[in-house]
Amino acid sequence: MTTLEAESKGLPPQEKETIKSVSIPRAKIIDNNVHYVVQVQGSFNAWCVLKRYSMFEEAHKEFVDTFKSSFPQGAVFPPKKIKFFQSHTSPEFIEERRVLLENYLRKLVAVSNLAKHSLVTSFLTKGKQKLEVKEVDEVMPEDVEITDVSIPSTRVMSDHVLYQIDLVNERKRKSFSKWTMLKRFTQIWEMDAKLRASLADDPDAIATLPPPPQRKAKLLHDHMDPAFIESRRILLENYLKKLIKCHAGVRSMIVLEFLGIQ
Repeated sequence: MTTLEAESKGLPPQEKETIKSVSIPRAKIIDNNVHYVVQVQGSFNAWCVLKRYSMFEEAHKEFVDTFKSSFPQGAVFPPKKIKFFQSHTSPEFIEERRVLLENYLRKLVAVSNLAKHSLVTSFLTKGKQKLEVKEVDEVMPEDVEITDVSIPSTRVMSDHVLYQIDLVNERKRKSFSKWTMLKRFTQIWEMDAKLRASLADDPDAIATLPPPPQRKAKLLHDHMDPAFIESRRILLENYLKKLIKCHAGVRSMIVLEFLGIQ
């Protein structure tokens, strides 16, 4: 298709494209390989592309070499993992990689000069497909105690990291609608384990819970490394956001008490 033909159909030519937003809502396993569904909003329309991790890895190397000092901070790229040690098609592994890749792309396109750079637009337009139907977020009941959660920052102590969990109940009056908790990763992991144990007789409820945060051996990972801390912050925030949107999580006293609801 020529530039003139593209513009006549309302489609901007690639060199004029600017990426407005991006998300990776899900992944697909095709021929035993994981493909991440990348949904893209451009200047004039929206589309999706399927990308394997290896494609992201190749593009990342090119981005770093080209953008150099302008490469955005916080765009943490998930490191390659050896399949011998962990299944790359397990729900937990796919979810972790999905979340980190989504954050990576969002940090990238948040920089205006990069959002319209040909390297980025080419990566996000190659293999363009019709946008898949977006899933509608479930409307939360009026009586839930927590309507939103985020982990905007961390506090690095001498031998551990505290994650700042900001919570919101937009249905309460302003003076009581926001509060903050500080938690270590181990505390969140133990809360998840306790929640699953309490639902042992209800496998259907357990199936609705988001994949639990994964522990990382200190022998293999530096838990005080800034990139590790940032990756864990992103993953924990995603986990908690999903947890409060499922009935088994937001109705559990184990979860509510852990997050400061008495």
